[in-house]
Amino acid sequence: MDAMGKKIGADLYLFQMKWVAWYLPILYVAYFAIVWFFDEPDIRSMSLLTFTFQTTTIFMLVCGIISSSVFLTTYVKYGVTRKSYFQGALLSAIGLAITVIGLTTILTWLVRVLNINVFKEVVLSSLGVNSWLLTSVSYFFVVMIYFLVGWLIGLGFYRYGGAGGFVTIVVALVVVSLNDLLWAFNTPKPLMGLLHFEIPVPNVVVAIIASLAIATITAIAVYKIVKETPIKIA
Repeated sequence: MDAMGKKIGADLYLFQMKWVAWYLPILYVAYFAIVWFFDEPDIRSMSLLTFTFQTTTIFMLVCGIISSSVFLTTYVKYGVTRKSYFQGALLSAIGLAITVIGLTTILTWLVRVLNINVFKEVVLSSLGVNSWLLTSVSYFFVVMIYFLVGWLIGLGFYRYGGAGGFVTIVVALVVVSLNDLLWAFNTPKPLMGLLHFEIPVPNVVVAIIASLAIATITAIAVYKIVKETPIKIA
């Protein structure tokens, strides 16, 4: 990664952390309010980490779309190469995902240590009660894939117009659905839900390796489109 890519990564990370500074506190307050006031088994068993993960998929999807529709144009207009932009945007997304999942993991652990009565029924995730590291790593890969497909969709509309954008939406749905099949998480599975198709959930290590492969292939596709995208001057 070149020096400009690192600089852009740091700039974009700090810029998008302003969104996180609003997003996470509101989400945390919503979680504690819901668990405190609603005496439902499904709600009482959901951890803060799982609750945050569910909405972070959408948050990262939106960040990916904005990355292509706003940041690409801005940086290339100022003479930044597409390669440096790609490296910076990807680096900032990794930083965002680590920050959101990492902070939430720590807070979830603190809530568990405090042993507050209303949170005693909480289950960390479907991976197991004490699977802190595996759960955090798994959530990281899933939200990163949502960022990448959002990036892909944004580029599809920006580069190819409505028809191309529709194609990238279909591709994104396939990518997300294939990845979600690897996990026993309650993320949306639009295509698989429509087809009523399921596979046995694989070993966590296998699922992580498969998610890494899916993320890598998607990132390569994004980079190829970025290299060929003409910048629209307003």
